[in-house]
Amino acid sequence: MSQKNSHNTTTDTDRQPRIPTIGDDPRDAKEIADPRGKIWFRDLDEAVIEADRCIQCGTCEAACPSGSIGVDELDGRPTLVKMCTGCSLCWDFCPRSGMRYERANDIIQDRSGGRAQVTYAARAANEILQTRGQNGGAVTGLLARLLETGVIDGAVVAQEDPDKPLKGQSRLVTTKEELAETAGSVFTQMMQLGRVEELVAKSDLTDPDIALVGTPCVITGARSLQEFGRDSHLQHITLTIALMCTQSFEYEHLRSTLIDAGVRPSEVSSLSLVGDGLRIQTKSSETITIEVSGNDAPTMPGCDECADFVGKAADISAGTIGSQSGHSTLIARSDVGGEILRDCKKHLELTEIDTETAVNHLESWNKKQAESALSRDFDPEGELFIDYEEHRAAYDDTEREPQPHNPARCYQYERWC
Repeated sequence: MSQKNSHNTTTDTDRQPRIPTIGDDPRDAKEIADPRGKIWFRDLDEAVIEADRCIQCGTCEAACPSGSIGVDELDGRPTLVKMCTGCSLCWDFCPRSGMRYERANDIIQDRSGGRAQVTYAARAANEILQTRGQNGGAVTGLLARLLETGVIDGAVVAQEDPDKPLKGQSRLVTTKEELAETAGSVFTQMMQLGRVEELVAKSDLTDPDIALVGTPCVITGARSLQEFGRDSHLQHITLTIALMCTQSFEYEHLRSTLIDAGVRPSEVSSLSLVGDGLRIQTKSSETITIEVSGNDAPTMPGCDECADFVGKAADISAGTIGSQSGHSTLIARSDVGGEILRDCKKHLELTEIDTETAVNHLESWNKKQAESALSRDFDPEGELFIDYEEHRAAYDDTEREPQPHNPARCYQYERWC
């Protein structure tokens, strides 16, 4: 997979935090040579996190076999929490560094039964779930049925942090009642994939079958780890549902944008980017538009590099494209997804629809956006893994080039390495 040349060692006698340059290794202060062929978390940190390209999917944390990666409490991004072993897996499976996500999606689709099989306009048959859920509560109704019949033992979903409006948090639900509490949309990422094994371990479930509901990047990360990683990676996930997405919001930036415009985050019902404006629907049914553009948009820049708004690696994709108001669009993308939707026809109001033209149009636009943002080539037929030197050759001297660690992170490396 990834390859990288070793660094030269230096000596630092005062043991004070330093401001490093790109590729400067705080481990060098302890006179530890960097073995050839290893990629350290610091390399991912420079190329993705410090370069403001991280999409907070949590794949790096889920991939780490030593539990060395955690979440920075201040900015919600990946950070080192103990010694990095240089196994390279965080680099290899990050969709912004070593994983050619477009190639991974194609391979996974071929292995799981091919491309989109059937598309439905859907909503929950239960009127309460229709009202509480988003866009007719189709995903909530689907999961409720699967929990009720024992097809799954639980589902990892996103819900709003009760103490921080609009901030997402991951939750493992095991009953219809718990599921109903999480109904609705979450607009920010939360390192979701990195929470799965932790949530399962803290539950009372034994060897459970789990559904994972997340954005396309989260689903691609999960399925890539299952298909191309170790056998133990995310073994409990037996069903994946992708929530169609073209852009995720960055929580702190979003919060400050709303407050500066006089909008209380607790009053927001829905959000969308329309042209150069942030369109807000409040819980009192008021529509507010805030002008934002370029760096002012409270979104994550790394999302610009994604061409997978529909969730190609998922068993089922869920969104609104092609469906009337009050309904969701559900696309069966694998044999598993097709079978599950067929079995749930009595518990969901399903109408088969043709969204091929609409989906193809949005996919074409999404791909053009990604190709303009990516510094590397967009190549669905390329090598699955991108090595360190290839990535540096593509991104060095661009607007998205690697950035050195800040002094605080440098201190962490000196402490834990």
